[in-house]
Formats: sequence, C-alpha cells, structure tokens
Amino acid sequence: MNCSAKLAAASVAAFFASLAGASQCASAPLAEPSVFRSAGGVLDLMIIAETKPVTAFNFSGPNPTAGVYTVCPRPAAGTDCPAGAGTASSYGGFRLALQPGDRLKIRFVNKLPALPPEWLTRIDENPLLALDPTNLHTHGLVVAARPNSVAPPGVPVYGDFVFTSVFNPANGNPATYDPGAYNKLHAHGDVVSTGVVDYDIQLPKNHPLGAAWLHPHVHGIALNQVSAGLAGIISVGDIASYACADEACAYPVPESYVRHLIMKDFQVLGSGVGNYQQDPTFCDPQRGVGNGVCSANEESYPGGKWFFTLNGQQYPSIPVGTPEGEIWRLTNTSASVTYNMQLVNDRTGKPMAVQVLSLDGVSVSFPASATAGQVVQIGKHKLKLAKCAAPTPTTGDWSITSGLKQLYSSAPVCATELFMMPAGRAEIHVAYRDAANSMSGAPQGATATLRSTGVQTGPAGDPWPAVNFASVSFAPGKPSIVKEAVHVKNGGAASTLSVGGIFTGPVPGAKATPLPSGCAPLAPGHRRRIYFGNPNIPGGAGPGLDAKENPIFGLGYEEIDEFGKPVPNTFVDIQQFDPSMKVCVPLADYQRPASEIWELYNLSTELHNFHIHQTKFRRVDPNAPIWSPLNPNSKQPGAMEDTMALPYAEAGPGSQPATNPDAASCTVADFKAGRCKVTPVYVKIPFAQLGTFVFHCHILEHEDGGMMAAIRVVPSPK
Repeated sequence: MNCSAKLAAASVAAFFASLAGASQCASAPLAEPSVFRSAGGVLDLMIIAETKPVTAFNFSGPNPTAGVYTVCPRPAAGTDCPAGAGTASSYGGFRLALQPGDRLKIRFVNKLPALPPEWLTRIDENPLLALDPTNLHTHGLVVAARPNSVAPPGVPVYGDFVFTSVFNPANGNPATYDPGAYNKLHAHGDVVSTGVVDYDIQLPKNHPLGAAWLHPHVHGIALNQVSAGLAGIISVGDIASYACADEACAYPVPESYVRHLIMKDFQVLGSGVGNYQQDPTFCDPQRGVGNGVCSANEESYPGGKWFFTLNGQQYPSIPVGTPEGEIWRLTNTSASVTYNMQLVNDRTGKPMAVQVLSLDGVSVSFPASATAGQVVQIGKHKLKLAKCAAPTPTTGDWSITSGLKQLYSSAPVCATELFMMPAGRAEIHVAYRDAANSMSGAPQGATATLRSTGVQTGPAGDPWPAVNFASVSFAPGKPSIVKEAVHVKNGGAASTLSVGGIFTGPVPGAKATPLPSGCAPLAPGHRRRIYFGNPNIPGGAGPGLDAKENPIFGLGYEEIDEFGKPVPNTFVDIQQFDPSMKVCVPLADYQRPASEIWELYNLSTELHNFHIHQTKFRRVDPNAPIWSPLNPNSKQPGAMEDTMALPYAEAGPGSQPATNPDAASCTVADFKAGRCKVTPVYVKIPFAQLGTFVFHCHILEHEDGGMMAAIRVVPSPK
C-alpha cells in the first residue's frame, strides 16, 4: 500500500497517529538538523567554534573550509567533544529544543584559526579581529543580559551578554599582539584570553513559544563569522501548545508535523577559499537562476560559486507527505542576504499561498475583526498577503475585540511571498492550494519550487540574486482535517501582553535601586527617535565613507515630546557605534516592565533591518483608534517581532544624495529641512529584562560598520 492509500484508509481520529508513518513512507532527502533536547528543565552542552572542510557542495575545486559549531553534551572535563552519535559538527547547523522555564548552560570554546588581516574590512578599527575572537548571542530569547559573575581565575559565566570577546589562545595573546587595541577593547567589554567561557541562561516560565537562533556577535567580525557558517537554531516549546489542525482543537499539531529549515549561504572563490565579506554582486545575472547555487562573475571571481542551502544541503527535495500539509519553520541565518521567498506551482508558474502562523518566534494574533488594511500595515514589511480561509464561528475562546464567542482567537493570515531580511524567522503551514488559494487537494504529480525571486534593497542597496532552494512534491488527495487553515489558539502575540505574560509581571531579580546619574524614565507622552544612516566623518573619503573608502554606518538619537517636538539638548547626530553612550531605561514602579514607543527613521536610500536584543516589539500607530490592533494599548496586536524592515528614504532636491551621487544617505538636516522624504515606523517596546545590551541593523555589514547602539535597563528606585 502506498502512502496516499494508507492515509485514505486512516480514520480522522487516527490521522495524527498515522502521520509519523506517512512521513517515513515518503522519501525526504531534506534532513532535519541534529537536535539537543532539555531534560529535567536543563540543557547542558559544550559548543566549540571551529572550522572544517565542507563536502556537501557541488564544487569542482578544493573543498572549502567553513565555520562550524561542534555540539555535544558537556563532558566531565576538557574542551573536546567525543566522537560519536552524541556529537553534531555539521555546516548545516543544529537545533536546541527548549521549553519555557528551562535553563540553558553552555561551555563555549573558541578554536577558530587566526585570519589574514587583508580579509577583514574593519581591521583598521580593531587589529585584534585578525585573531578571530568570538562569542554567542541567543537571538530571539527574552532573557537577561547578565555580565560575568565569576571572579578570576575562574571561568567567566555570562547570560546573553555580547560585550565580551573570547580569544583562542593558540592564535596568540591579544594583550601582547597589540596592547593599544587590547586596552581599547577592554574599555567596553571583557577580553577572555583563555578561549573558554560559560553561558548560563534562564528562560522565563512564560517565555514566548517559537523559533530563535544562535550566532556570534563580536563587533567588527560578526559578518565574517556568520558568513562562514557559524549559526544554529533554537526552538522554544511545542507547536501543539498554540496550533491545532481542526476547528474544535481535537487534534493539536504534533512535532512530527514540523520541519526546521536553516537557510545558509556561502560564497566560494575558485581556489576553494571562502569569501567571508559577502559581495552581493558575486553572481553573474546572465547565467540564470540556479538550483541552490549561482555561478560567479568570471571577471571578478573566476571559478567561484555562491551556494544557498537548507540544513547544509544544496537544492534538496521536500515531499509534503500528507494532503493536510506540513508546518515549516524557516530561519534566515545569512549575514546580509535578503530573500523574497515563494512556493511556486511548477505547473502554473504562479506562487501558492501559505498560512503564516508565526513571525520571529511569536505566533500571530490578529483579531477576527481586523481589517485587511490593518493586517497589511502590520505585516506588509514581511508578507505579500493573500486571501485565506475565514474563521468558522462556533463555541470557544472569546474574541477580545468583538466580544462574540467564536473558535478562532486569531484570524488566519496567508501570504504568497515572505520577505525575509537577515535573522528573520517565519513559521508557515504548507499544503497544496489551487489558483483560488483553496486547499482543494493536490492532483497526482503536483510539484512546486521553493525559491527566492531576488531582491534589490533600494537605490543605494544590494542586488541579492534569485535562487531556487528546494523542489517540493505534494501527496495527492483531499485533506480530511485541515480544511482551509490551521487554528492558532488564543495566545501568541496577545499572550505576551496579557495579565501574567512575560511583559507584565515583576521583572525577576529587580530590586529597588537609586537610578544612575543621567538616567530617567521618559516623561508621559514622550518617545525616542532613532535615525539610521551613513555618518560623515573628518578625513573620510566621501559622504558615509572612512579614509579607505569603506562604507560606514551609524545611528542618531533624539527625544520627542508629547506634541511631536524635539526635546532640547537630547539630539545626537548619526555616528558610528560608541559603547560608552547608552540609552538608559528604568523599569516601571514596583519593578514592572517598562514600555516605550520608539520612532524609527531610515535616512538611507537602502533598507535597514532594525533589531533589539532581550525583548520583542510590535508595530503601532499612535493615532490608531482604540479597537485597532495598531493602537498602542491593544491586547491583540497582530504580531510581535524582533526584526523590522525600515523603508528607505526618498532623496529630494538639495539633499546630500541629490548633490552627491556617491552618497547613500540623507542627513538629519536634510530630513528636518524637508529635502528628504522619510516614512517613520513606530514600534512599542516592552523592557522586561535587566542588563546592558544593544539595538542595531541586522544586516551585519551595517552592524559591523557601526549601525549599533547600547542600551541599559536598570531597576526602578521604588
């Protein structure tokens, strides 16, 4: 009996019990990443950053060397993982499977080799980058940014803290390699010369459920290390906690229904050496769209290839083994590449709709009464919306906005395109849909291609290439349970804001403390305004360039009062990252989370990708009516995210880009004089974790170039 016959014979009640067998019956060359699960509330691992040859690429030259994380249960002693099934050491990545309330413990070891200084664009800003220092950041986890808690000579122990640089002692002593650079680095973070640190990260018991990931975050070299392949993914909780296959929620979606797709890209020169600075013009557009690869521009990169992989595999096949479809968790772990993802029906050549369950690790939660315009405004920077099944009224959860009892607490959201900037995550339900986006059942032999259409990120932005990621096949037959949409239970984005949610209760560990000098809460009605752009510096070769013609990036700051006017003496012009300057945010009274509205202004003529550590945020409109999910006080906000695409500016007459064709950014003066049209993005950010962390553009070329700033959350004085 084939897979389709088995499913047809299965009863509705036995459907999910048969799902695992159906998956085994279908050939699935796409392998799941190696997984490490917590036990008894703890996941205790060793993670080693190192390099190894990659043999999975279809490359005619020498096997390229990539960065990998070797992961194993923490051994009793030593800094080596044992060989065997308990150790993962794959370019494709790995998954840490956590539950809310878990404790994540990592013995982290740097065994990366030193790098030729000429490979590094930012080497003049920090010569120690040639020694390849590294660290870890758990992107998307809402956890404390705790500094080292152990006195020397003990192994330092951190929370999710990026102000540290861990050096491999085999590469030399950073203090003697360049004493000046060592002292400068010490001024804004820890320098660990032993190559070993511990991370001890406690997840809150009410942590959001969904997808996060893990990557290095040393300023000036994050682009190089992520481009080399250093990344893994994290899942929090079980999908059954928020997703059901049917309207009555009798069939919670099991984990066997989920695929995890780690999207990585790797540029390889003809010599087999990796190009870790990642050139968006690497490919020759005249040579067509490749299957998981594009051929390099022979004039610039003779013999080179650019590989685009899922879980380390080049153009795998993905059989969707049941008519009910599957749930895919996609994570863009690229350092800088933006993808516009589609699932294209091979017969019609048109993209099929997918249902979007989650963005950036939090399930979407649009009220059933949300208008299409509101959904578009909230999700347009990541989704091209399509018609989706309407919720079926019945008994069940209360709809917050309508007051009527109905099953769906969140109106289903479908899209034909996912715009995924670096670090973006999306959780989607994938099933065969016809031209009307209906789950009518797949015909025999139905196939599709998972692809990116290619992206131009603005007049001064990057031309990221089109590429096919995977071939997809669909089991024939009509679905018996998931008729039109997966049910997202009441929760998701709404649960993070409700009473008892992670952003409402007292902040763990916070005790009344006098505020630091110069630190005060925003006055009622005030907002913070952040400018994104390219600074002009003395001695630079031109606007937004350093003396060696490398592009530089930065952030500016201003406080805005309740009337929309700048507060005097708060303006800081756009400048490169200065760790000594920090936005200080006190918690609310009685150690409750603080909540602020920020205005994000992108003055560049290219897209930027706002990201902030240790929290989530949501898009708002300060003028939205009270019943709108865009209202800052809405309890069903649509989506909570940790990355946000910022529209690029339109340079008008007299602006810096208009008068200097090489300029990629307007100035703040251009904006204030009306010479530059900027579309502001308003976000509401709740702060529920103490510590010093950062916000930045998650295009890592931009982050390394200075588009980052520090923030410090401190206890309330009462």
